[in-house]
Amino acid sequence: MFRNLSTVGLPLSGRPSELIELALSFGFDGMDIDIIDFQQQAEVYGAAHARRLMVSARLKSGMFQLPVHLTADDATFAEDLKALPARLELAEATEAFRAVATLAPASDEHSFKDFFELHRTRLHEIGDLLAPRGIMLGLTIQPEAEAREGKAFQFIHTYEGLIGLVAVAHERVGAVVDAWALHVTGESPDIIGRIPSGKLVEVRLSDAPREAAGASLTHQQRLMPGETGAINAAAILAQANAAGFEGPVTPWADRSTLAGRGREKIVKLAGDRLEQIWKDAGLPILPRWFTPVARDQFGRPIGEEAFIGAE
Repeated sequence: MFRNLSTVGLPLSGRPSELIELALSFGFDGMDIDIIDFQQQAEVYGAAHARRLMVSARLKSGMFQLPVHLTADDATFAEDLKALPARLELAEATEAFRAVATLAPASDEHSFKDFFELHRTRLHEIGDLLAPRGIMLGLTIQPEAEAREGKAFQFIHTYEGLIGLVAVAHERVGAVVDAWALHVTGESPDIIGRIPSGKLVEVRLSDAPREAAGASLTHQQRLMPGETGAINAAAILAQANAAGFEGPVTPWADRSTLAGRGREKIVKLAGDRLEQIWKDAGLPILPRWFTPVARDQFGRPIGEEAFIGAE
């Protein structure tokens, strides 16, 4: 397993070189990829130039958002699918072998049975395109009741349901284990052991308020891992390790819970929290090849300059 930074999971903005330096400085081994942005850069400068910062930093590629709308109308889905092979080729070029897509938890148009079959069929088409590139797709759920409110038909919003879909989906389709989602649904971390072998794609860690029941939580209450201890992140990590998982472990928190904290403080806190969770789970922390750059009061490097340099 490796510690992974997502600028969606912890809403962050900045130049790629700045974000990469933060990731390295605070203990992260990988970062998520914006495949659309990468495609735009590659079309102008070439794939090698577009991925140069990640290569120089020796950061692993974490996840990328699958650029396909699973629930779109047939015409839109067909267009997404047509554009997908070129994007997957770029993902392979940047060694990004894990994609993610979020399931809609409810629908106004489709009954559960029809929606399930629609997803199974479309995931099989997508899986056939993923397979030659060696890419896995991880599905994640929206467990909060607010996401299903007012909809005519409920769909998959628990891990029990997600595992059922993964079991009949394409071999390149698996699951994202989200500590927050497990807390909201009230399901045990033991359910990780029921995910088919090789189909655990990512682990996301968060925390929650102690005073609120899981089922009543809204997405705005999603906290940085280790904030209150309401969610036992170390237990989830230990279960994932026992399942043989070797992929990205990513901290997630809602933007509103990070208000007033600067970008550097957010990444440092996330890195510190993950290191402690690693220790609590009894997992080894490998030594880093990169020594963070010491800076003066004006933010200038002391001694040798950072290897990342300007874009």
